[in-house]
Amino acid sequence: MASSIPPTVLEWSRGLASLSPGVVPCRGLRPDEWRETHRLCGEFVERWGMQAHAAGWDTLRLFGVHPELGTIRGDYSGILVTLSVEIHEVTPEWIKLGRWTAYRHEPVKMPGMVPIWEANQ
Repeated sequence: MASSIPPTVLEWSRGLASLSPGVVPCRGLRPDEWRETHRLCGEFVERWGMQAHAAGWDTLRLFGVHPELGTIRGDYSGILVTLSVEIHEVTPEWIKLGRWTAYRHEPVKMPGMVPIWEANQ
């Protein structure tokens, strides 16, 4: 039932659905990287979205990018748009990505950071 899906998870799903795997949405990603990133981000939302939301992960920590420079500015990049690896576990403190662990750090947001689906090309 769609009404039981939190607004944040719906935003993630709709935002990713608005992007084409064949069109790189921001600077800093190659077409082959973007296709894989898009696929893995979609799988993340489907498999881990509810758990990530419940654990307190937000849109920008996961899908954020610099509004003009995209992933060129790594300090503005959410963990899912820079590491094209499968997710193995989600907790409030960290997400296990392949052989790496991404820890949640403050601040949540860099000034002007946007979700990848709102980035300027």
